[in-house]
Amino acid sequence: MLMDSAGPEDKLLKRGDVVDANGAGPVFIATRNDSLQAIVDECPEGRRKDLVFLQNGYLDNFLEKNGLGENTQSLLFVAVTSLGADPIDGITSVNPEGLTAATGEHAEALKERLASVDMKCNVLSPEEYRPAMFEKLM
Repeated sequence: MLMDSAGPEDKLLKRGDVVDANGAGPVFIATRNDSLQAIVDECPEGRRKDLVFLQNGYLDNFLEKNGLGENTQSLLFVAVTSLGADPIDGITSVNPEGLTAATGEHAEALKERLASVDMKCNVLSPEEYRPAMFEKLM
């Protein structure tokens, strides 16, 4: 769905594809946590700052170990009922602004892409993001 509204600069990479060392802008990573190390290892050093982690949960140890503690992270509150179905945004009566949150250099870029498909994303400071991350874990 996001790729349907993507701009010409947005590329979808699949397993085995390589991040362009000469590219620019965010590289959104939506994969299982057990695949992250290989993605980081294969990413050109100069592009690692552009990696945007869309995994839910606590990644601090992994990110710090890889020198990526300042990278953009997101907490996605999205449901997909079946393959090919449109995602359902994490909006509740208590949180009409939505629950999805992001922090880091490319947080606004994620917010823009989600907004293009009528989904919400709150851009938070690292200090605001941390408690939200622990809330999501519980």
